[in-house]
Amino acid sequence: MMTINKALLKYGYSNLRDRLSCYYRPSELKRNIRPIHLALLKYGHENFTLEIIEYCHKSEVLEREQYYLDLLKPEYNILKFAYSMLGFKHSEENIALFKQKKISLEHRKILSQTHKGKIVSEETRKKLSLATYNYKKNNPLSTEALANIKAKTLEREGVAVSIINTETNEIMKFTNQTEAGQYLGVTRQAIYGAIKRGKLVKGIYLIIKK
Repeated sequence: MMTINKALLKYGYSNLRDRLSCYYRPSELKRNIRPIHLALLKYGHENFTLEIIEYCHKSEVLEREQYYLDLLKPEYNILKFAYSMLGFKHSEENIALFKQKKISLEHRKILSQTHKGKIVSEETRKKLSLATYNYKKNNPLSTEALANIKAKTLEREGVAVSIINTETNEIMKFTNQTEAGQYLGVTRQAIYGAIKRGKLVKGIYLIIKK
């Protein structure tokens, strides 16, 4: 069976070399089970061809990739938005595996550094924003999820609190942590943290739940 994979290649030579090399490592093909990996394992590399569609400047990579994704709708591209996971859904089996996987602190730092300083064009931001809006519109939260979010929000913000001035013993009562924070000129998170840790705000104010 002859299957043609039209790759969208707009990378520098070293990155292109690294990108292609992963498709020739059996361990990588078996580790990340994706449509293209399964096809390579099933049909063999000899049944695939590589075509360079366009050369462009690195600043145009995302824009041109999105253009070809929309135009060609490549069979093996599981992501519909350039450099974005929006709209992609993992299988239940993969989700179960992810929950069992533990990421080390060192790995977390590497992931953080990987995305640090990356610049996304205004056009790409608009596309991502529109994609997010459409996804939320087409995938509304269930009644159970909304109730859970509401409960969590009330747990954080809807708890009545009292502020005690430890110097004058004056007590002020507030219906929620946000109001208490506004009175003291601090954030709600600061009020929450003070309650959790039992620390004074601004050195004199003790915050307690009613």
